[in-house]
Formats: sequence, structure tokens, C-alpha cells
Amino acid sequence: MKFRTEIQLQPSERKISHSQQIFGIGSCFVSEIGQKLSDLKFSTLANPFGTLFHPLAIENALMRIFSLTEYSREEIFKYGELFFSWDHHTSFDRPTEKETLEIINSELETANNFARNSNCFLLTFGTSWVYRLNDSGLFVANCHKVPQHVFEKSLLTEKQLCASIKNCFDLIFDVCPNAHIIATVSPVRHTKDGIIENSLSKARLISALHEVLGRYETVDYFPAYELVNDDLRDYRFYSEDLVHPNQMAVDYIWQKFSEVYFDENTNSRIEQLKKINSALAHRPLNPKTIAYKEFLYKTGKMIESIESQFPKNCFAEEKIKLQKLNELC
Repeated sequence: MKFRTEIQLQPSERKISHSQQIFGIGSCFVSEIGQKLSDLKFSTLANPFGTLFHPLAIENALMRIFSLTEYSREEIFKYGELFFSWDHHTSFDRPTEKETLEIINSELETANNFARNSNCFLLTFGTSWVYRLNDSGLFVANCHKVPQHVFEKSLLTEKQLCASIKNCFDLIFDVCPNAHIIATVSPVRHTKDGIIENSLSKARLISALHEVLGRYETVDYFPAYELVNDDLRDYRFYSEDLVHPNQMAVDYIWQKFSEVYFDENTNSRIEQLKKINSALAHRPLNPKTIAYKEFLYKTGKMIESIESQFPKNCFAEEKIKLQKLNELC
């Protein structure tokens, strides 16, 4: 008997490899996948504006990144004890205006340099709901705990969503015409909007995304949302807040992502990397033995044999660990 509807995914013709740069932007799902890619030595930059939820915020961030339009003092605001930007996540909030501007513009420059040379872009859209400032009508990426009466909440129409998503793709292709874009809808449930409102938001977002991506040959849809809500479909796979997928769910999505976008060579490199990490994590009963010295020597040779297949200098941390272990012998 079958007790769940497992989604069967076909391998993509467009693969991800260690020779590429991968730029991610959008919901916290991008941060999760970006961290996994980074841990496996892929050249990755994720969410240089922090977590962004709706397409308008992602579109605005991409525009600022590719145009390298730096932020000025007039775009920094204060609430309580912290200074912030309406375009950024709360992780950029700082006690002084100067600190806030410095980190925002530093990350902006880093993102510009990285994105312009990226081959693959991962975009994750989270919601169709937006908040606009009552006094200016401008949308915000994050409310920064400012009182709700300052904003007007509204649901973007499918036409508005399509236009914004298309702009996101076009901003990327204008600078990186050969880019591969992987678009997803975040599986995170925005229950603060309301259960029914969240369902409406996700449905409208999915519909708009599919309407737009059909116009592009090198844009894929990866079903992260469906894997959690239709495949796993169980609160066992949610964190205690019942909103975010837990580690088991993230690992399951990652497994599916790997099956779709990694080829045999990439999987082979990943297995070699896991062996190196396992060797460096090993703690012998007696580090003074000849056998352990030989073990560390072989681990060093293992690193030397594969580091040319990965981005430059990405084994620096492992070499430092190996050196410290050798000093204990």
C-alpha cells in the first residue's frame, strides 16, 4: 500500500557544477540551499539583502545589485535603537547610521561583483502579500517591527506578480545572457497572514510564476513547495513553529535537488569531500602513533588530489585543521 504521493522528478539537462558561480536571492529557503551548496565547496552567494519574501523586493534588490546603486543616508531610517533600510532584512539593522550604511553598501558591492560573473541563479518567491508605507506608497521588503498602522497591506494581482517576476528574470539575462535560472516557491507557510490568506498568496504566486517561466528556455521550476506540501505532507516535517520545514524536510528537498541538478562527476567530488571531512573529524585514542601520522598524511594527499577540481583556495580551512592535527602528533 502507498501512504504518500512521492513526486518523481526528472534530471535536468542543465547541471550545476563546481566550475560555476551560484547566486541565490529570496526567502530563507535560498539561505538553506545556499548553505548546503557552500558547505560542499560550490562558489555560492546567497541573500546579500537578507531574507526577501515577495517578488517586488527581489526585483528591487536585483536592480540595485546589477546597477550598483549604493544606498545613501536618506534611505536609512531609525526605529527604537536601530537604524535600518526598508529594502533589507532585519539582520542588517545596526545601532548607528554609519554602521548600517557600511554593511549594506559593502554587501551590495560584493553581490555586484559576484552576480555579474554567475552562471546559475536560484530565486525563491515566498508570498504575494506586500506592505506599503502610507505616507509614500512605497513597498517595503521588511517592516522592521514598526507599528502596523504605518503600512497598508495588500495582495498583489497576478498581473503585478507576472510583471515583477518577468523583470527579475530580465534583469539577470540583461547582464548574464547565458544564465541558468532555477525558480521556486518557498515551502514556508506565512501563517501570520492567515491560513486562507497564505493559501491564496501561494496559489497566485505559483500561477504567475508558471505563466512567466514558460517564456524562457533556460528557466527551470523546482517544486520545493510541492515537495513539502504534497509529497511529505505531514507536520512531522515542520519545526516547532509549524511554519518552517525542519531539518529532515530540508535534507529531503536537498536530496531531490541533487538528483535533478548534479551529474556523476559532481556527485563523485561530493563523496570525496565527505571522506575528507570525515577524516578531519576523526579523533584517535592516541594521536602520537605512526598509524595516525600516516592517516593524516594520506588525508593531506587526498586534499591535494582533488582541490584543483574546486574553486580556488576553498580548502584553506581544511588545511589549517590538518596542520593543527599534525602539530598534536
